[in-house]
Amino acid sequence: MVKRFVLQWHLSENCNLKCLHCYQESHQPMQLNYEQLVDIYEQFKELLKKLKMKGHINITGGEPLCNPYLFKILNLIKKNQDLITFSILTNGTLITEDIAKKIKDYNPYYVQVSLEGSKKTNDYIRGKGTYDKIAQGIVNLKKQDIFTSISFTATKLNYKEFPKVVKYAKKYKVNNVWSDRYIPLGDLADKNMALNYKQTREYLTIMNKERNKLMKLKNNHTTISMYRALQFQMTNDFAYGCTAGDTLLTVMENGDLVPCRRMPIVIGNLFESKMFDLYANSELLKELRRKKIPDECSDCEHSEMCHGGLKCLTYAIYNNLNHKDVGCNVN
Repeated sequence: MVKRFVLQWHLSENCNLKCLHCYQESHQPMQLNYEQLVDIYEQFKELLKKLKMKGHINITGGEPLCNPYLFKILNLIKKNQDLITFSILTNGTLITEDIAKKIKDYNPYYVQVSLEGSKKTNDYIRGKGTYDKIAQGIVNLKKQDIFTSISFTATKLNYKEFPKVVKYAKKYKVNNVWSDRYIPLGDLADKNMALNYKQTREYLTIMNKERNKLMKLKNNHTTISMYRALQFQMTNDFAYGCTAGDTLLTVMENGDLVPCRRMPIVIGNLFESKMFDLYANSELLKELRRKKIPDECSDCEHSEMCHGGLKCLTYAIYNNLNHKDVGCNVN
């Protein structure tokens, strides 16, 4: 994708779907009306116009397919598809053949579904029966030739099961598998679920091993993306740099603006201030755009790109945005 300004847009939902590590599990849902959603969309268009950039929207939730206005929002985006592309981030359990056909009509950049390991582990985290429902959802998406990605969130509970996720992806001809580490946020968050330094290193080694195995296969339909924080240390592809507050913002379901869905620091509310004004004037966002390098990383050859690693994780663990990533192995 050409570099675009990314908006992660959380739509409220009217169905009760639970997950042990949803990033906004303690957030109070609020059902906005359609006119309010249009206002948010228009504010994003204004931001793009003033920054002279094109945009991309990741529509997520909760579960976005539960939102009654989802397809009306997609209609708005379709009218401006030369300016804004979109993707849907879903748990995958609600994607029937008819839903997949409707999504296809709007030309998504991709649809991302979540899988957390083996059937036993996934259903423990995401609910009984979801493992099989996700598979059927993927089948329906692939019938429509929709680029489909699996997202795997690595915790102490499941990180060794990444190969099982890759096997699942290969079976259903998923286009891409990507993963990031668990961020302990919210009132119910368990910091003990987050990977420590040793586990992070082992996890990245597992990922890279699976990636290399896939690259050697003929007629393989699946790739593994390793461009997130610290993953470049294993692949030598390129260094990751956090874009939160720079070319990435998140709108919560009540209109609150935060730098990233995994960095829930409220900048303001879009029904009280305009998105561009918040982007331009927030001291926190200005600080994030300065991309300060933590003192511990000042001598590192990767620091100009990496900027210390996963900012949201250091914030969750240390309550500090300028701390070296807890999983980094570089001295």
